[in-house]
Amino acid sequence: MREQRILLKAQDCPFICHLYAAQQSADRVYFITEYLLGGSLGAMIKICGSLDINHVRFYTAEIACGLQFLHQRSIVHRDIKPDNIMLDRSGHIRLIDLGLAQDGVTSSNKISGVTDKLQFMAPEVLLEEDYDTAVDWWSLGIVVSWMAAGQSPFYYGSIRRKVIKDITRKEPKFPPWLDADVKHLLERLLCKKPEERLGVYRNIRGHNFFDTIDWEVLELKRSRPPFKPFREILENRDMLWLEDKTPLHPMDGFSYTSPSWTR
Repeated sequence: MREQRILLKAQDCPFICHLYAAQQSADRVYFITEYLLGGSLGAMIKICGSLDINHVRFYTAEIACGLQFLHQRSIVHRDIKPDNIMLDRSGHIRLIDLGLAQDGVTSSNKISGVTDKLQFMAPEVLLEEDYDTAVDWWSLGIVVSWMAAGQSPFYYGSIRRKVIKDITRKEPKFPPWLDADVKHLLERLLCKKPEERLGVYRNIRGHNFFDTIDWEVLELKRSRPPFKPFREILENRDMLWLEDKTPLHPMDGFSYTSPSWTR
């Protein structure tokens, strides 16, 4: 199974959810992963609205590290959105759900096909063009906008035609109060031309928004997260974004056990 293969390639990355085992029943598949106690960014944004700028900076930097890890291994995630970004008990992020991820992707070996959430798709995907890992940087831009502004920079309704027109033809719109460095970061991530997109044309780590980030310390997960879910749960049990209502779906079976999984 492709997702299993990609998870194995990514198992050494501290910013990607680790797979310990996968087992099957008669009609369902079960992934046994690390327990991510902090819930998803999507649920947090839904409850809290826009996040503090320091939260945005920290989470964006860790997401970028996770994406760079994947891209260096020619893997494109293809489904970056707030619901697929979780927090562990210490407050560090984890990218989850690599079911749409594809390996073997480079600038000279592109792929095609739609991904998942229409509103997070890059223009080249919506235009049915071949694409590479640049699509993940576009999706990150939409995620950053939700974190920093509490809204998408494009039309976010249910009319498919309008979503596609907005993303492929119009420039992103931001609230006037948005931090200047965040706005510039978003303008560079949400570049229509993938080859000019931040993360492709230049390393995202060099952007002014991350001037206070020590990337070497961050990659080792030694940076202090701005929010620690485990501590907050002990002090405040009314954390609604931690409620788990994940649906279960039937799937053809397979099994896998990681050699590093301690029983």
